[in-house]
Amino acid sequence: MIESWRSQDQRPLYGVNADLLRLTLRHEQADLRRALRWEYGTNYVVGAAMTGLAGAVLWWFLAHRGHGLHLLYLVGAAIALGAFALWVASLWVTRRRQALRERGFGNTLQEEVRRSLSLVDFQLSQVGRWSTALLWSAPVLVGSVLTFWLIVEINDNTGFWFDAGFIAFMVVSIAATTYDSSRRARRALEPRRQRLVELLAMLDGR
Repeated sequence: MIESWRSQDQRPLYGVNADLLRLTLRHEQADLRRALRWEYGTNYVVGAAMTGLAGAVLWWFLAHRGHGLHLLYLVGAAIALGAFALWVASLWVTRRRQALRERGFGNTLQEEVRRSLSLVDFQLSQVGRWSTALLWSAPVLVGSVLTFWLIVEINDNTGFWFDAGFIAFMVVSIAATTYDSSRRARRALEPRRQRLVELLAMLDGR
C-alpha cells in the first residue's frame, strides 16, 4: 500500500499539457534565435568594417611606403587583416553548424526540449565561461591592437607612453567587457538550462 501511494504521489496531478508546452518552447527558441541573430549580425558588421580598415591600412603601407616598407609593418597588417577575417568566418561556421544540429531533432515534445537545450548549450559554450569568451574575442583584440599600432605608425605624431597606455586600455576594456557579458549570460542561461534538463528527465520518465 505504501509503495502504491508513493507511485501515485510522484505522478503529476494533471499530467502535461503537451501543446501548450510545445508552444512555450518554440516561443523561447524564437527569442533565443532573435537574440543570436542580432548578436551575430552586429558582429558581422563590425568584423567586416574592421577587416576593411585593416585592409586599407595594409594598402596604404604598400602604396605609400613602396620598396621602403618595413617587413614588420607588412606582417602586422597582414595578421590584423587575417585575424578579423578569421573571426567573421569562425562565427559564420559555428552558427551554421548549430543550425544544422537543430534541424536534426524531431517534432515530438522530448525533441523540442532537446532542441531548446541544444540552443542554450550552444550559447553557454561560447560565452558561459570567461576563458572561452575571451578566446573568441582574441582575434578582435589582436587585430585591434595591431591596427591601432599601424595607424599610429602612419601618423607618427604620438609618444611611446600614449601608445602603450592606449593599447593597455584596449586590452583591459575588452577583457572586462568579455567578463561582464559572460557573467550575465550565465545568470540568464544556467537556470533555463537546469529547467530544461529537469523537464526532459520528467518527460522521459513518465
